[in-house]
Amino acid sequence: MSYDITITFDDIIKQYRTLDLSEDIFRSMMAEDKQLEADYKEWCDTLGIPERKGFAYYYEEYIEQQDSIWDSLDDHDE
Repeated sequence: MSYDITITFDDIIKQYRTLDLSEDIFRSMMAEDKQLEADYKEWCDTLGIPERKGFAYYYEEYIEQQDSIWDSLDDHDE
């Protein structure tokens, strides 16, 4: 992998917010960039995740992480 593909995932998710739109944007980016597609395939293979579900898997993990950050901030307010 030429770089950490999760940086691209994060940027897309932050900009487009919803899973459907973020995933559509990412897939269109891969169609235009064969290196990105190769990096994505390698990332999925490394984690043992099917390519069809890889972005959605990362998206769910990202959202859960963001929620836990807010939860921990709420705990300190009490």
